[in-house]
Order: sequence, then structure tokens, then C-alpha cells
Amino acid sequence: MSVFVLPSAPSERCLDRFSILQDGQEDGDGLVPFWPLLVEVLRQPVRMPSQLIDVLDTISNSLRGSSGAAGDYGTLEAAVQEKECDFFGSIWPKIVRLALMTPRLYPEHCLPILKPGMALGLSRDQAGCLVSHQFLCTLRPPPWRNDFVDFGIWYGSSQRHPKAVEMYLNAIFGFFKQVGDPGNHAAEEVGYALHSYDQLARPMSRTWQDCALSTAVVVRVNAYSTEQQELQCQGIESAVVVSANKDIGFGQSATQEELYMGNCPEACPAVLVTPTLADDQVLVIQGATPMLRISGQRRDVSWSPLEESTVTRGGRMLFMDALEIDEGDNQEGLADLLSSNIDREIKKAYTAFSSWAVGAPATVWTGLWGCGAFNGDPGVKMTLLWIAASLAGKELRIICDSSNDKFASEFEAFIAQVLAERPAATASGLIEKLQRVPHTTERLASIRWLLDS
Repeated sequence: MSVFVLPSAPSERCLDRFSILQDGQEDGDGLVPFWPLLVEVLRQPVRMPSQLIDVLDTISNSLRGSSGAAGDYGTLEAAVQEKECDFFGSIWPKIVRLALMTPRLYPEHCLPILKPGMALGLSRDQAGCLVSHQFLCTLRPPPWRNDFVDFGIWYGSSQRHPKAVEMYLNAIFGFFKQVGDPGNHAAEEVGYALHSYDQLARPMSRTWQDCALSTAVVVRVNAYSTEQQELQCQGIESAVVVSANKDIGFGQSATQEELYMGNCPEACPAVLVTPTLADDQVLVIQGATPMLRISGQRRDVSWSPLEESTVTRGGRMLFMDALEIDEGDNQEGLADLLSSNIDREIKKAYTAFSSWAVGAPATVWTGLWGCGAFNGDPGVKMTLLWIAASLAGKELRIICDSSNDKFASEFEAFIAQVLAERPAATASGLIEKLQRVPHTTERLASIRWLLDS
């Protein structure tokens, strides 16, 4: 079984560049065990930003020979200074305590790499332990990725989206203030599961003509937000779609994926165990607790902390990568309408939507999945999600902000038009409508054609 090796593993070795350990621990290559070195470094007093930076830089240089992505630690230093009393009195001691619990929480010194059909459940302390190592930057990247497995990308002064990075650091600090406290859902697990179309417990029906369309509703909001990842909004049996990259993860800007992961530190360890998503695979994270309510996306974001009394475990997040369509792909017709692409997107969405069984009606919340940087056509994409939700027995809620008012009105009209055709309103009937859209239709114009046809 493939595993991700943790810093406590005896096999993890590094150069003792600062002569931290006693003599005699070097092997033939001049390397020393990393774990005893880390323990010694974390014993250093940390009561001011300069001492924190010294500890983090010692760790990074011991492992990598440089400060790496953290650079001059300027952004982290500013964030810590703003919360100095909380950080050095409460947050830092918890980071150290959780990190040093690694051998007890992970006696095998490793994590299994997710395979299709496999789920990993972590206790709150286990998840917090991994988040602490992401803060300390003690982790080496898994073989399928080169970076973005720790929070060092948020530490340097040079940030392309300083406001977003400030937000993510606030979420991390809020997380460590709460983790390990009595009554904070310590007995509950955070779940990470990789699902593939070929290994679903409930295969897709082949008789689409017998599948009635489920309820689909357009939800208008002034601005997109992270509210749908909160369990109280989402509902216990429901889920929210996260427009992901095939290499899932957090980042330095404010895409939906970056916002949803950065706001839930317990979701961040998923980057350690989730290989690059195949065309028929999705990642489902359940129970990661959100720290903030974030409104907006990209450059226009704002946030406020969730009240500790109202913070609950998070809901279910469906990390789905849409087809990446280059501008040139649409020159010979709308790429979304190619039969192979339709098949790919329906299978991807169905895999996500059928990844959990429910005893009561369940709702999938989604924005305009795959229609931003990935250049998807909203009319096609939302129709495909409606088909997939119907086949999976889930209701669909399509969230549109004020910039998408025109599309929201058109898709509302399309839903009403289709459902008026009952009993002919089936998954089969809907895909046939989509297949009649001319391939020469321009991007963003498919919904108008569907309405007028």
C-alpha cells in the first residue's frame, strides 16, 4: 500500500546544519534523524515574532536548505503581531503540542494514500496534528506534486493576493484556538474519501427514460460565499460542489476551491493523500470545520469570524474538477457539446452526487461549476448537473450571484419549461434536448437556444 511518510518516521533524515543534536547521530551520508531534531527545535522559547521565525526557518533550512516559499516570513510576522497575545499565549502552544503528538496519534508514522473506493477517517486531534505540521512546514510533498502541501506559501511578504492570505491565516489561528478544547466535537471524525465511477455502490441507471427529473432551483445571492459549506446551511444529508483542480488544494488567491479549503484547515491535509484526480474520480471531504464566513471571490472578498458558539463541524464538500476548455477549443464548435465531453462531465457529477446514501431528500448546492477559468458554458454545464442529480436521486440548488442575473432568469425559465412537459420530463428527455443544440452555438448562448427551441 502506498503511504505518505510523516515527520516522525525513522526514515526521515536531514542535515543538522545548526548542530542542534549531540554528536554521533549522523549516518554515513552525514544525515541525522529529523524527529529528534524537530523536538529539540520546538523546545526553544517562542514569545515574540522573531523567535517564531527563527524556529520556522531552522526547520525549513534543516529539511530543504533554504526558507523555501516562506521567503522573509513578512506576512506571517504581521499576522502574528496583530494577534500577539492570543498567538503566543494559546495558539503556538497548541501547535507544538499537536505536532509532538505525532508518534502517539500515528504509531505507524504514515498515512495511506487514497485509492478509489477508499475512505480515511481522522479524529479531530489527528487532523489537527497534520495541520500543525502544515503550519510548521515539516512535510515533504508526495510524488505527484511539487508544492502547496504546507502553509509556507502564505508566509512571505510577496503575495499576489494579500487580502486572501490574511484571511487564510486568520482561519488557521481561529482553528488552533479551538482545537482540543472541551466540547469542540472531539469525538467526531473528519472524513476524506476518493470515489470513482467504476466502483460506485450504486451504478448509474441505463434506463434514463424512466428517471424523472428531480427538483432544480436557482438560488439568487448578492455574492457567492462559503455559507454552503456550513452544516447549518447545507443540511445534514446534503453537499456542496467545489469547483476543483485535478490536483486539489489550497492556494494563494481566492478561487472557490482555495476559499473552501483555506477556510477549513481540517480539509487541508487532503493534499497529502489525494492523488491527481482522474476523469472519473472525485474527492469528498466531510466534517471539516469552517472558521469564517467569506463573501465574494477572487479580488472582491470579505470575511467575518463565525461565532464560536455557532461553529459546528462542517458539511460535505464534493471536490470535482470540470473539463478544462481552452479558448481555442471552441473555435470549431462548442467543446462542451462533444459527446465525449458530455459523457465525462455526467459521469464526474454522478460519481460525486451518488457518493453518499440518504434516507431523506438531499440537496446538492452548486455554483456555475467549470464556467469560470475552465471556460465551460453555463447552460450546458447546469443541464448536465441537473441530469446527474436526477440520476442520483438528489435535488439541485444552483447559486447565482448578481453578476449572473441574466443567466439565472434564463435557467429558471428553462427549468419551468422542461418541468411543464411532465410526465415527459425525464433524464432521457433532457439529454436529448441538449444533444440537439447546434455545435456551432457560441459559448454562453446555449441556454437561449434551449429556451427558444
